[in-house]
Amino acid sequence: MATTYKTLYKCRDCGATSYQQVIDRGPNGVLQPTGQYRCTGCRNIFATIRAWWEPRRAQDFQPSSFAG
Repeated sequence: MATTYKTLYKCRDCGATSYQQVIDRGPNGVLQPTGQYRCTGCRNIFATIRAWWEPRRAQDFQPSSFAG
């Protein structure tokens, strides 16, 4: 019998459940981690793992200019 697990740790934008470290070439030519993380689903880059999974606060959303 397979067990289904549900995680709270998923991308706040697309719902993907994994991320990768961003790797870039440094000034000396060596590949190294930048300290940022890229979602494997939407490919957005986040400064921290917490920013990847933590829901946006209400003030982060812009109100619509549509006057329905």
